Amino acid sequence: MNLDNLSAIKKLDKNNVAESIANLPKQLIASWDAAKKIKLPPAYGKAGNIIFCGMGGSNLASELIKTVFGAQIKVPMVLVRSYNLPAFADKNSLVIIDSYSGNTEETISCLNQALKIKARIICISSGGKIEAMAKKNKLAHIKLNASLNPSGQPRYDVGSQLGTALHIFSQLKFITLKEQELVLTSQNLITLGAGLAPGTKAKDNIAKKLAAELVGKSLYIAASEHLSANAHILANQINESAKQLASPCKIPELNHHFLEALVNPKRVIRNTAFVFLFSSDYSPLIAKRFGVTKKILDENSIKNSIIRSPANRTLDQSLEILAIGSWVSFYLAMINGVNPAEIPWVNYFKSELEK
Repeated sequence: MNLDNLSAIKKLDKNNVAESIANLPKQLIASWDAAKKIKLPPAYGKAGNIIFCGMGGSNLASELIKTVFGAQIKVPMVLVRSYNLPAFADKNSLVIIDSYSGNTEETISCLNQALKIKARIICISSGGKIEAMAKKNKLAHIKLNASLNPSGQPRYDVGSQLGTALHIFSQLKFITLKEQELVLTSQNLITLGAGLAPGTKAKDNIAKKLAAELVGKSLYIAASEHLSANAHILANQINESAKQLASPCKIPELNHHFLEALVNPKRVIRNTAFVFLFSSDYSPLIAKRFGVTKKILDENSIKNSIIRSPANRTLDQSLEILAIGSWVSFYLAMINGVNPAEIPWVNYFKSELEK
């Protein structure tokens, strides 16, 4: 597809995924404002640990917070992507239940367990069973504004879930983040987004250029430190939206084994590409590893590209790379000729489970 053909893009993007991606700055601010209306018990900020429960796109924002603000969060924080809370969960745990639809069975299972142990519970959803359970049990519930995500896909509503979670963590003093900082971040994202949207020609659009380079490849998204969550988010979006294989990997771990696999199967390696998510704020040791890793890929004739953000703050870097990556996944879907909102195999799998 010609990525400058706006009518062709509109025809394929039947569920307005492009609008959801463009709404990232609005999602951040609107969800922060919505979360402000919910006054949480101060005791929640004294929790001995934080357990964030969610599946797929509903647990991406929490991972981003953990990697970007990990040095500030002084209590253990674990992400649960399954049916059960960890064995150490108790009444002193802060359990955050996040389900975009409000009907995710694994997350509902965790909520039932959290109620049983009388944990400190906060619920996030756009409605569904989780909202009903929160009302019934008088739990804090923050409702996501689904209108800012016309695609209906959680992976393109990371902004709403992130803004919500950021305010929760800020209100409970797990992190330090001022509203003015988030507003400035949102404004910068609006400026960046204008150059990434379909209306900007491919010759001036870094997301369109990168998508064109990556088409037809099995992808590895490599990151480290505060951008580690971005690798998972981008792989998630490419897998679901572009229907193209993508896997996240972390430096330095991949340097200890993965490099030896760049030989076989040869036909697979020929169709493999790496995307490095790079930051000038990486520690010197990590930055050096990225350079050497790229050198090895070049010597093995493996295509590799870099996404970076010039922003100064780590949160801004992460969000700008989130914006770029979201558009890359969208344009890959366009080139691959698929509706980025449709997830037929995931839906088939869910229907089989219900039998």
